Amino acid sequence: MNKELVIKITGKLFTDNDELLKKYIEIFKQLIEKHRLFIICGGGKIAREYIYKAKKLSVNSNYWLDTIGIMASRLNSYLLISSLQPHAYPEPVRTLEELLRIRNNYKIIVLGGLIPGQSTASVALEVAEALGVREIIDLSAVDKVYDKDPKKYPDAKPIDKIKIEELKKILKQQQLPGEYALIDIRALDIAERSNITIYITYYKQPENIFKILRGENPGTIIYP
Repeated sequence: MNKELVIKITGKLFTDNDELLKKYIEIFKQLIEKHRLFIICGGGKIAREYIYKAKKLSVNSNYWLDTIGIMASRLNSYLLISSLQPHAYPEPVRTLEELLRIRNNYKIIVLGGLIPGQSTASVALEVAEALGVREIIDLSAVDKVYDKDPKKYPDAKPIDKIKIEELKKILKQQQLPGEYALIDIRALDIAERSNITIYITYYKQPENIFKILRGENPGTIIYP
């Protein structure tokens, strides 16, 4: 993999298990011996709780709901940044231009959401595109891509490798609602146009990062 390593983390990591989060912090410190890290954090439970509260307060604008989600993802980013000092840029990056200005100045750069209407999966692909990186690791809330939602369909089959165009067809069938829709069409469009491979792997198994770097496939590989 490229010396510049783009990693997207599900927001679930930040409220799920403190010991697991500590394990990731140690792994990131090991990785910077050979890689420069660009880490994109999801909003997770904090984002969902605040968005739910906003809706109960009659906030209907997607702009404001998305902005709340972005701020939650940046709070998660600050948690990671503070734990990775002095190696990490001291605040979440807010634009791709800022990212490119500082890319060579720090071993770790962390960000959450960038603009309303955009998933953190899309952010991760935009970061990779801007950097010219051709592979990203997605530490996902699911272990693999399935041909349909495994929580609803007992006969759902795991997929080891899949082309972007095939995954788009599955997503467009709308058989992957809510939490299972691990990546959106816009993110896949970016990966396709810039020839980026996505490695999906389960966030509760942090050692999978090393397996991917060794050329193994502990989840699903999404090819352009």
